[in-house]
Amino acid sequence: MKKKAVISLFLLFAVFTSLVPVALADSADEHQIFDLVNNERSKKRLGRLDWNDRLADMARSYSKQMSKENFFSHYDPEGKTVVDRAKNVRISWQKIGENLFYCSGLTEFNDFAVKGWMKSSSHRRNILDPEWTASGIGVYEARDGRVFVTQVFIEEKVLTQRPRRAQGK
Repeated sequence: MKKKAVISLFLLFAVFTSLVPVALADSADEHQIFDLVNNERSKKRLGRLDWNDRLADMARSYSKQMSKENFFSHYDPEGKTVVDRAKNVRISWQKIGENLFYCSGLTEFNDFAVKGWMKSSSHRRNILDPEWTASGIGVYEARDGRVFVTQVFIEEKVLTQRPRRAQGK
């Protein structure tokens, strides 16, 4: 009887997990893509981007949303963009941009993603923009083999202080 219960539980688990996309978000993949992007920037003598955890969280969340809601676009189904997503999580920026990548069935996709971006004029322009100061990358890998990568770039907002008025003696 115990053997049948264990087999039944295993089958239930196998069926359930195959139907539910689960993030295999590997921060190693995210950081490898980030390093590859910075390598492309260094070839053009551009400054390295700083890794930003908040941007990575936002990017990862968007990659997951695209997978779960079955779309691939800079606009979500409600028409919201990276600008709206950044405002929603209270990220300050002077300039913001986004690169997206999608593939299916590839286990090694990091180099492929960056090479693809570099072949596209708009994505290449994002990667090589000298004004960007920080970036975050979010990867979401669904159980069915679909991979969504979102990279968010920002030029950080410079906080300026008002000059202090001289106080009379």
